Amino acid sequence: MHLRAWLARFAGRDDVAFALEGCTGWRYVAEELAGAGVAAHVAEPADTAFARGRKRHAKTDRTDSRHLRELLAEGRLPECWVPPSHILECRALLETYHDLRAEHTGPGAAARCSSARAASRILPVAGASVRRPGRRMVQSRSRARRSSSAALLAVI
Repeated sequence: MHLRAWLARFAGRDDVAFALEGCTGWRYVAEELAGAGVAAHVAEPADTAFARGRKRHAKTDRTDSRHLRELLAEGRLPECWVPPSHILECRALLETYHDLRAEHTGPGAAARCSSARAASRILPVAGASVRRPGRRMVQSRSRARRSSSAALLAVI
């Protein structure tokens, strides 16, 4: 069952609140909770672990959820700051830009570039006929990259 459908049973109730740790997937769950009209409390994982104290037993999802529920009920849940949605969107754009940049300048890019140079030296006839269209392709990609970078900076 989809999370939103499951949360629909809590819509409009003021006595319902959910606590979740701010780790992988927190943003999706917090957005679904907000969409259902339920209060979402995002806990700081390190502070939550400190509030638990020394581990005497194996850590499981059941014990984690019980601990979060007890901290929330007692008003001692160490909450972390949740940035506004426009900041989260900017972060996602910057992460995408960073990943694309790393892919463009990483070791694979150097290998592709050196193999293309080697091929043009080995096959001068093919290199001569391919160079001009290849240059146009690189220039068009460069223009597209510049325009997407400008759009990214406009958002920021």
